[in-house]
Amino acid sequence: MKMDVKDKGVLAALGFDDHGEGSWRVLRRGGHILLLVPDCASLVSKGLQLYRPQRLPARLFVGAVSRFPFGRLLLKRIKGSILNGAAIETVLETTEATLVCILLGNPSQKERRIILLAETGTGHHFIIKLGWGVLAVEKISRERKFLEMNAGRNAVIPSLTRVWREEQWEAFAIPYFDAPGDVPVEKICEVLKSWCFNSPAVQLSNLDEWMEVVSRISDVKEREYLINRSVGLKIKRSLSHRDFAPWNVLSSKNGDVSVIDWEFGREEGVPGWDLVHYLFLSAHLVDRLSASEASIRVVDLLESKAKCVELVKYWGWAGNVDLLVKSYFYSMSEQMEDSAELAKAVHAA
Repeated sequence: MKMDVKDKGVLAALGFDDHGEGSWRVLRRGGHILLLVPDCASLVSKGLQLYRPQRLPARLFVGAVSRFPFGRLLLKRIKGSILNGAAIETVLETTEATLVCILLGNPSQKERRIILLAETGTGHHFIIKLGWGVLAVEKISRERKFLEMNAGRNAVIPSLTRVWREEQWEAFAIPYFDAPGDVPVEKICEVLKSWCFNSPAVQLSNLDEWMEVVSRISDVKEREYLINRSVGLKIKRSLSHRDFAPWNVLSSKNGDVSVIDWEFGREEGVPGWDLVHYLFLSAHLVDRLSASEASIRVVDLLESKAKCVELVKYWGWAGNVDLLVKSYFYSMSEQMEDSAELAKAVHAA
C-alpha cells in the first residue's frame, strides 16, 4: 500500500521510516492513514481501542477487526520502522514503554499532531500527544499550558504525567481511558455544570469571549440584536472547552469521564456554547441530519430535555435559548462556512 504524501510527511518528521523492515497494519479513512499499529494480533486489538468511531458501520468494522483472531488481516499492511533518536523513539525510551499504536490527526489541518498509545512493562497504558513543527508545537504548547493550570480544578480534565519540550517538537503524556462508551446527555450536563465557578453570575456582555464573537458579526442588524438581547443578562462564569465534541468525551467501564483536546480551552468562556456544540455535532455529523435540521434538534433538546432545561436555567439562559444557539453559530464563523445563515435562521419561540 502506498502512503499518502501528507501522511508520509508527518510520520517521517516524527521518526517513522517507511523503508524500514517492520510490519504494520493500517486503518484508513478518506484516503489517509487514521491508525497505524504493529502487525501483531494483540496490539491491533489494543490499538483499535484508541479509535472510538461514532457511527454504527465503523463501530461494527472496528469490533470485527478487534475480536476475531485474524481480524487484522482486514487491514492493509505496510512496511516501516521507528528511527532511533527521533521524536517517537525519544518519548518511548524516556518512559520505558513500547508502542501500541499511532493515531494521526486530521489531514485537512495545516498542522498535524499524532497520538501514541504506549504500554509499560507492567501492562499500564498511557497516551502521548506529540507535534512537530511551528504550528503543531503551538497547539501542543497551548493545550499543555491549559492542562497545567486547570487539571486540578476539575476531575474530568486529564493531568499531565510527563512533558517533553525540544527545539522542533513538543509532547506530553496523560492517562488513558481503556474502554469506549457512550456518554448520555444527562452525564454531559453534569460535566458542564461542574465547570462553573462557585461565584456570582456576571453580565454576559462582560465576558471577553462573548464580546469577541459579537464584534466579528458583519451584519449590523444581527450584531445590534445580540447586543440588545444581552443587556442585563447575567450568566454563570465557567471553563470553556470550545471543541466539546462527542469524540472528545471519553467514558471508562466504571463510568468515569475524561474530556480531552483542550488546545482551545479558556479559563473563562460563555457557558452553553459547549453544550450546543456537542448536541449539534451529534445530530449533524453522527446522526447525519442536515445542518438546519440539526439546529432545530438542538433548540428542541434545550427546551424539552429535563437535564438540558435545568442546566440552561442554571447558567442563566432561561427564556433565551434562541440567543444561546444563535450566538453559538456566530462563534463558529471561522470553522463553519454556513454558520451565519444558521444563526439568522434561529428565531425566538
